[in-house]
Amino acid sequence: MDLQELKIAAQDGQEARERKSQGIKAAVLGISLNIFLALSKILAGYLSGSVAISADGWNNVSDAFSSLVTMLSFVYSSKPADKEHPFGHARSEYIASSIIALGMLVVGLALGRQSILRIITPQDLDFGLLSFFSLGISITVKAFLYFYYSVRSRRLCSPAMRASAKDSMADVVTTLAVLFSTILFAVWGINLDGLTGLLVSLFILWSAIDIMRNMVNRLMGSPPSNELEQHIIDEIMGADSRILGIHDLLLHDYGPGNMHASAHVEVDSKLSFVSAHLLLDRIERRFFEDYGLDIVLHADPTTIKDPFSNQLSELLQKTARDIDPNLNVHDLQQFETADEYILAFDVSLPDNLTQSDDEIRDKFRLAVKAEYPELTLYIAVERAYQTSSKEQIPADIDPVFKEE
Repeated sequence: MDLQELKIAAQDGQEARERKSQGIKAAVLGISLNIFLALSKILAGYLSGSVAISADGWNNVSDAFSSLVTMLSFVYSSKPADKEHPFGHARSEYIASSIIALGMLVVGLALGRQSILRIITPQDLDFGLLSFFSLGISITVKAFLYFYYSVRSRRLCSPAMRASAKDSMADVVTTLAVLFSTILFAVWGINLDGLTGLLVSLFILWSAIDIMRNMVNRLMGSPPSNELEQHIIDEIMGADSRILGIHDLLLHDYGPGNMHASAHVEVDSKLSFVSAHLLLDRIERRFFEDYGLDIVLHADPTTIKDPFSNQLSELLQKTARDIDPNLNVHDLQQFETADEYILAFDVSLPDNLTQSDDEIRDKFRLAVKAEYPELTLYIAVERAYQTSSKEQIPADIDPVFKEE
């Protein structure tokens, strides 16, 4: 997820229809050009006996199929939400990218097998002008498609078209390799047809795996880009001077232009419940109006202008830095009951910290108890977007609120 996708979410109906139309036009162009290249190279490969040229032609057949899949993904992803898919159908573009990668994978494996057989049993080749012509045209067309798809993928924020751009660049590299081996045989009689075909197949497989890995990560829930995350934080912090901080920002990806978010926002504990709700509700509505982003904000009461609270906060932050410079303490809550003074807070751990939750809690308790032995601590530990463990505050605890 990146900032460009947040801007896509803000499109109105006309812009969304234009995105669909542009995506279909790009896919139709890809289908037409790939069919032309496939026919010319399969014919050239048959006449010359080159397995590398023939395989490159069949790769173009898979590219035409990939363009068809891209076109269908634009049609399906633009469908509105329904009962079975309440968050819409935009993730179909991720599925389309995976299908494109799967097609590349099949072609790469088939080409690798054929190339290994050709290495074991080399065959003489018979190259003519048609071979050089088809390869030269292929490189030109595929380079054009790479730049065309790249521009369209950024403009439309389409992962399927981005996958097609990567596929086109893979085709440029592989066809250059085939052309190089063709020239070697035609001029010096050096037959590297099988080896070239094998290298081409490995490059196709590597590109396919890379695309598939990225799409699987998106479907499984990969983290947002730092740029997108910081932009949302800045928008919330800048919305009102009463916003004191933000943490636990979560972004849920349901396809290009279809994101949902939630976050905890720190406000003054003296702010009334109604005022805090109205403040956050306005920010939520503004996000939806400006970005089409459905965000849910949770108010966390924070004590401010309190010397004791400031001392506690400084102690906790110092303890966090002593454990790890990247460890973060937030959501600090303090309140009194009839019998005790309670301090509850969350600790966010960096990914590379191997200490257990209990070890982290013990270090905070030792530091706090040394200064404030009367405090009772309840600590929640978070790791990589998930709460690892929470110490439950007993249900019978009833805070005592003192009049100012």
